[in-house]
Amino acid sequence: MANINLSRLNSAINQAFDIAVDAQAEAFQNAIADDVWEWPRTTIRRNGDIVDSPRDAVDQEDLINFLVISRSANSAQYEWESDHAAIVHDGATTKSGTELPARPWTELGLKECNAAEIMQRKLNQIL
Repeated sequence: MANINLSRLNSAINQAFDIAVDAQAEAFQNAIADDVWEWPRTTIRRNGDIVDSPRDAVDQEDLINFLVISRSANSAQYEWESDHAAIVHDGATTKSGTELPARPWTELGLKECNAAEIMQRKLNQIL
C-alpha cells in the first residue's frame, strides 16, 4: 500500500490551484486590454484618446483595477466591481438609442486560458 502524505498533496493542490486562478485572471485582464473589440464608431475617450475599431475595452482604468477574486477551497469567482462593468461586458442601449456593443472579455479569457491544463502541469511539476 502506498504511503500518501495528505498534507503535501493538499499543499500541492492549493499551490497549483492558486497558479491556475492567477493565470485565468491574467487572461481576463488581457482580454479587456487587447485591441480586439469591434465598435461602430470613432469615439473620444475620457482621457482624450481618439479610438476606432478594433479597440480595447479600457476607457479608464476602473475595469482593470476593480477585479476582485474570491477563492474557496475548490472554486474561484472573478468579479469586476466597476459601476460600468456589466454594460461593457454585456452591452447596452442608452436612453437616446445609442447602441453600446458587448465586449464579453470573460468568454475570450476562457478561450485563451486553459486553467485546468495549467493546474495539471503545476501538479505534475510539484509531485
